[in-house]
Amino acid sequence: MFDKVKNLYGNCRTKQFAKALMQRILEETGIYTTVGIGDNMLLAKLALDNAAKKNPDMIAEWRYEDVPSTVWKIKSLTDFWGIGHRTAKNLWKRGITTVEELANTPPSRLKASMGVIGLQLHAHANGIDRSEIDKKYKVLEKSISNSQILMKDYTDKKEVMIIIREMADLVGSRLRKEHAQTESIALSIGYSHGELLPGFSHQMKVPATSNTKQITNYLLQLFEEHYTGYAVRHVGVSCSKLVYQTSLQLDLFSDPEKTIQQEKLDFLCDEIRNRYGFKALIHASSLLPGATAVSRSTKVGGH
Repeated sequence: MFDKVKNLYGNCRTKQFAKALMQRILEETGIYTTVGIGDNMLLAKLALDNAAKKNPDMIAEWRYEDVPSTVWKIKSLTDFWGIGHRTAKNLWKRGITTVEELANTPPSRLKASMGVIGLQLHAHANGIDRSEIDKKYKVLEKSISNSQILMKDYTDKKEVMIIIREMADLVGSRLRKEHAQTESIALSIGYSHGELLPGFSHQMKVPATSNTKQITNYLLQLFEEHYTGYAVRHVGVSCSKLVYQTSLQLDLFSDPEKTIQQEKLDFLCDEIRNRYGFKALIHASSLLPGATAVSRSTKVGGH
């Protein structure tokens, strides 16, 4: 829809184009929209958040030359994009209480006390945005995790281990999809409400891996070491300290040939599931009583 409207109104001024786009959205969806226009994404965002909703035509246009009369006049630091309450408190401690004061603070002072973030805030307060809209940006995840609250209390240790195996399978697949390997694995077990202890959460450093079998073994090791026999109602696994690489890490204690074959098997399983769905290939243990992977695969977000 956007391309069609742009083709029709591309030669008009920006504000006229915005009005045409808003009208088209209203006609096709019944939804009223607001528009922020600026010389960069930051100014457009600030205009949208702080002015567009207050204007009769629901459009606000902020340009570089307007920064002193627009950006600097934003009432509260927390109304400024990228400044939350914690950052605002840090600025207040340094005697900076308004966006205008932030814009006129020497950048060297901000860098000395706040690092690179200080320089970024100074640039933004002056309407400067160095991000490049034409470049695709992929966020590198800091961790990959999965957790679930069980539908009943699990008192059978073997059934809990089935859940852990299923979750290890899932996070292993997600790691490979992101071309990542983990160097830290964590297991969180929550006991039933009536138990004397709330549960436990422990992690361990591991050689970089995305191998499902290795991840499973590490998680089961943590479970065996710390499980005290209480009824389980919550299970969570997490992989952190991610390393983004495609090379396979071998070690002196494993058969290199078996490690390579296991790596190929993992990727083959991922490919089959991507093409035919999760249930096309499952572990036999996922058919045992207490398993949840099959039932969760048919629900949105696992619920």
